[in-house]
Amino acid sequence: MPTIIDVAKVANVSKSTVSRVISGNGYVSKESREKVLEAMEKLAYSPNLIARNLQSGETKTIGFLAHGYFDLLGIFLSNFISIAKSYNYYVTVYFTDGDKRKEIDALNQMKYKQLDGIFILTRANEWDVIEPYTMYGPISTWHRVDSKRVYSAYVDHYSGYFNSLEYLHSKGYEKIGHVMGNPENLNTKARIKAIDSFYKKTGLEVNHDWVFYDPMRESSGMKMAYQWHHMKDKPEAMAFYTDSVAAEFISELQNLGYEVPEDVAVIGFDNSLVSKLMHMTTVDYSINHQAKNSFIHIYNELNEASLPKRSLDIALIERKTTPKRK
Repeated sequence: MPTIIDVAKVANVSKSTVSRVISGNGYVSKESREKVLEAMEKLAYSPNLIARNLQSGETKTIGFLAHGYFDLLGIFLSNFISIAKSYNYYVTVYFTDGDKRKEIDALNQMKYKQLDGIFILTRANEWDVIEPYTMYGPISTWHRVDSKRVYSAYVDHYSGYFNSLEYLHSKGYEKIGHVMGNPENLNTKARIKAIDSFYKKTGLEVNHDWVFYDPMRESSGMKMAYQWHHMKDKPEAMAFYTDSVAAEFISELQNLGYEVPEDVAVIGFDNSLVSKLMHMTTVDYSINHQAKNSFIHIYNELNEASLPKRSLDIALIERKTTPKRK
């Protein structure tokens, strides 16, 4: 079986040059790189990545944890993989199905040096269970978490949601329904504070029957449409915590014979592809920069680097589902 020394001899370069070509780290001239690649092909040489990783103490692989697939995962994951690839890192995705044991199994991959770091998109365990694993490698998330050990690339959902409500009010809507996420989530709690601030500022009376919580997402937009349909006193506008649930709501309302925005205005949150396809007013909260910042934190921790993170801006995207109320 050919070795790295054999490749260096055939290519007439140093062993360190071959190592740089294989790892992708360090400068190698175009001419030398081509010589090494030709020698590897001629000798049918395949680098022993496992042995190399054990020797260096690195796997060059980041674990990406999520319960399962949903609309925003694809957007976030593609951005995360793109930035990781540009720094010669691989990404392994773990779907936990919300199972605490499966999540621990994935975290143990970092403990046993099969992963260099971990990003958590959706978690199953409490943070006090997850935090101790930071002793084995860096962990980042996009969720808001009060922790000095887990990096959070979160955006300010308070101001984002408050601005959404002020926007609806400026359009003439006073009877506003609110569809929130998991009430235990810190982002949801921030939105609840935004609701309180909005009603105090405007002097409007909050109707608690118009505040809904959606911890599961499964067909929740459709269920919300039926709830709205059966209300005697219906909200004039509905503000959702994510575009996908808002899109389900709009689609099911149309099946029930209603029109958006003629019968009810709708505003989402994410600026995902579905909001663009449905011409839905929504909130963009820099999801691509959240993904990049999450990876940059892991990279900086692993390499004792100080690459800068991007600022996370929130912007309201006005489309056709929130016209001025007549």
